[in-house]
Amino acid sequence: MKKIGLLIVCLMVAASGLKAQVIQNQEFAKANFYYNESKYDTALVIYERIIDEGYVSVPLLYNIGNTYFKLRNYPMAILNYEKALKLDPSNDDVKQNLAIANALITDKIEPLPEFFMKKWWKNTGNKLSANGWATTSMILLGLIMFSLFVYFTTRTKGIKKSMFFTSLMLILLFVCTVIFASQKYIYLNQHDEAIVMAPTITVKSSPSSSGVDLFVLHEGTKIEILDKADNWDKIKIADGSVGWMPSSSSLKY
Repeated sequence: MKKIGLLIVCLMVAASGLKAQVIQNQEFAKANFYYNESKYDTALVIYERIIDEGYVSVPLLYNIGNTYFKLRNYPMAILNYEKALKLDPSNDDVKQNLAIANALITDKIEPLPEFFMKKWWKNTGNKLSANGWATTSMILLGLIMFSLFVYFTTRTKGIKKSMFFTSLMLILLFVCTVIFASQKYIYLNQHDEAIVMAPTITVKSSPSSSGVDLFVLHEGTKIEILDKADNWDKIKIADGSVGWMPSSSSLKY
């Protein structure tokens, strides 16, 4: 009887989750309808309501970004495009719209050149999401087990030698995919990036309004959060400049 009761509870939970997914899909379709009808304010309310209910996806964030873009709120558009890219860094549609939105903001910051190996590693890691790399690592693990099985069971020297080097290559690829998956997982759970929301903000040399003025940023600029002190953030921008600005001047993601 206990097992039957547990099964019923599990079925009820699954049915509840399925029902919630259907409702979210219906809400998403409704918001898309209003967006296509150019009723952007109404669409945005529904999109944001879906977010508040705990449902997040790349298409949802992408559409929210597009809606803010249509409303000419470029900082919020950039924020949501960046959130979408954090989930799927290989999405070309998001990258293209982000580039368009960035072209419309005031600050045009030239990023520091990256060491070519670091750039290659980063670009390779961005080809898949965290789940994508985790799935790839599981597939490689299966291939490793198979190649090792063949290596230890075959008596043919040629096949044994081939499986030995194949196993080594697969193990190396497996380690790389595990590192990529781990890095992506850590990145997804970090909130050390932000978009400036204040129309104009002066970055200071210290976490105080009496600090020396270093440079000025405008809304829509992407920053990296290095440290915090009370209500101030130590930030870095793409060209390597570092300073302090009020925490309330940006939204983290």
